[in-house]
Amino acid sequence: MKKNKFLPIPLTLLIVLGLWISLVPFSRPLPGGEIFSFENTPEASCRSPIFGTFTEDSPSYDVYVNPKPKIGDPTVHKSVSCSGRATFRFVFGFSLLFLSACLLIYLQKDKKWKI
Repeated sequence: MKKNKFLPIPLTLLIVLGLWISLVPFSRPLPGGEIFSFENTPEASCRSPIFGTFTEDSPSYDVYVNPKPKIGDPTVHKSVSCSGRATFRFVFGFSLLFLSACLLIYLQKDKKWKI
């Protein structure tokens, strides 16, 4: 298989990856609780990076103060800002999308390969 025939596959995957990074909602770990582990750490669900970039996205939750909580333990109301991470994901995802789309168009324009 020629190298020029192989290029559309990774470029198409980079376009899909860029869209996924910049559009799909994501989660952040909540402060408090146990030492970090994937099973025990509660998560805050952030909205799509497009919304978090242009508006303030700060979901709030009740978090246990002590590790290994039991029913009746005290909780604290915490909010987690998702805007900074949303802006990073939005810029990074659309940069991947833009660069791979430009390379795809450039290679198609020069007739190095056909889709």
